[in-house]
Amino acid sequence: MYKKISISDLSSLLLGTLIFLFFVLFYSFHLHYQEQYQLFLFTFDYFFQRVMQPGGFSNYLGSFFTQFYFYPWLGSLIIAVMLVLLQRILFATAQNLRAEKNMFVLSFFPGLMYWGLLCDENYLLGGLVSILLISLTNYLYTFSKSGLVKMLFIFFGIPLLYLVSGGSVIFFFLFVFIMEIKEKNRSWKFLFLFYFLGISLIVVIPFLLKNILGMFPPVRTFVGVDYFRYPINFPLVVGAIGFLLVLMPFLSTFLSNRGFSQKRTVVFVQIFTLFLFGGWFMNKSVDFKREEIMEYDFYVRMRKWEEIIQKAEAKAPQSPLSVTCLNLALGKEGLLGDRMFEFYQNGVDGLIPDFTKDFTIPMVAGEVYYHLGFINTAQRFSFEAMEALPDYQKSVRTIKRLAETSLINGNYVLSRKYLKILQHTFYYRKWAIYFERALNSEEIIDRHPEYGLLRRVKLDRDFFFSGEEKDMMLGIMLSEKKSKLAFEYLMAYCLLNKDIQHFVQYFPLGESLSYFAIPRHYQEALIYAWDVSKSNVVKEIPYNINNQIKSSLNAYKRIYTSQSDPQNLLRDDFADTYWYYFHFRN
Repeated sequence: MYKKISISDLSSLLLGTLIFLFFVLFYSFHLHYQEQYQLFLFTFDYFFQRVMQPGGFSNYLGSFFTQFYFYPWLGSLIIAVMLVLLQRILFATAQNLRAEKNMFVLSFFPGLMYWGLLCDENYLLGGLVSILLISLTNYLYTFSKSGLVKMLFIFFGIPLLYLVSGGSVIFFFLFVFIMEIKEKNRSWKFLFLFYFLGISLIVVIPFLLKNILGMFPPVRTFVGVDYFRYPINFPLVVGAIGFLLVLMPFLSTFLSNRGFSQKRTVVFVQIFTLFLFGGWFMNKSVDFKREEIMEYDFYVRMRKWEEIIQKAEAKAPQSPLSVTCLNLALGKEGLLGDRMFEFYQNGVDGLIPDFTKDFTIPMVAGEVYYHLGFINTAQRFSFEAMEALPDYQKSVRTIKRLAETSLINGNYVLSRKYLKILQHTFYYRKWAIYFERALNSEEIIDRHPEYGLLRRVKLDRDFFFSGEEKDMMLGIMLSEKKSKLAFEYLMAYCLLNKDIQHFVQYFPLGESLSYFAIPRHYQEALIYAWDVSKSNVVKEIPYNINNQIKSSLNAYKRIYTSQSDPQNLLRDDFADTYWYYFHFRN
């Protein structure tokens, strides 16, 4: 005989399904982003280093599960299961306190709020683990009946919870505080001893363990768990969720005792409030613009150049970092000179971003330098990005990049150091083992389609350059290595900077490269430069310009010179030309 499935069970299943589908279909690149900015190692040293901190066990488990975010379906499943578990534990706790089943909707609010928090890439999974452990402990406490068991819960539970969940232990103590004060048969002596013991442990244990485990900042000592990537901040909304975990079971019991006659109306009001609040909270939490940037960055990381271009064709990128990723994809596919102005361009910042003391922009800028052959610059950017992480973690992506740049440079001792680290990871282990063995064979590395190519085109010497001298930097690379990608980036830099004079001056440097025809945007720039300086653009220009481009320039000139506000008239037919960018894009 099968057990009848209740509405609350179906609702929990629906919640888990919605969370899973949301992260898989709409927010999967936030998961990739989280995965790359931590380094979980399957070693005892790493385990003891993490757990020997206030709330370290929650952080350890959070990092353990986050490493599986590399597979979005698995990361989505992990988040969905955790949030459903949170809801079910809260519902079970309320039932143990004799709440009616029709109050089940209230148990969804904390999970819904944490779902919204996890849409922010700076909220870490360790915080959810901590909340889960506290909720589970509260649930187990509801089974205790004797005063001795309750005392043992306090005496052993608070220190243990502080070690595994940090400052979240306060939510356990608040739960038992309310639960015991509601008990009518407790003597004042028991309550005094009970509360005195609990408060003493809450206050004293952080100071004792601070001296035993090591010196931590005051906030770190009391909070412990890394709820947020910036450890000096404790988000107030996390505190609000914690108080909701404490109050929700008692609220459910209180409302159950009111004796409402219309049970369906009570459920309907709860559901209506949940949807109203949930819709507002999720709308405030979701940021699809950042999801787009993370998607472009992930495709660059995975070398999926065609996917980047296809995405841009469907919807032109607007953020500078997305444009940087698109331009790199066009360059790698040999389309930068033909198609770059088909898409939004925000100037030279969208080609090679300047260095910023940050942990995201240097990673994207470092990808550009890496593929151009500025291996040492890419190495420096990766190291700087890792050191800029505000939670003082290491990044598996930067460790992998440091192993690659060291390998390309022939610094095998340093490369082996990073490869040894990656051999203790989940996803990167096989890759690290293979290339550690390859260090003994120059032929394997030289024949590698990426590392071998970069060895041949990389710049062999270092030099200083500023953000205003990137054309000189690219010129030096081109003169020494004859790199086609470096040439296209040099040309693009001049075009985006509206520096026609230097574009014409540098253009002959590409004569030795394998072009079957002059790229379209180069033709547009050349004919425009010639038209400005010469009288007969069609007959006298010394370059092999397509006749259609010549006709287009004449049509463009007629509208541009005859109208007082030509931009709107030119947008439909000429928005993808260099001329339109030159005249109307800042």
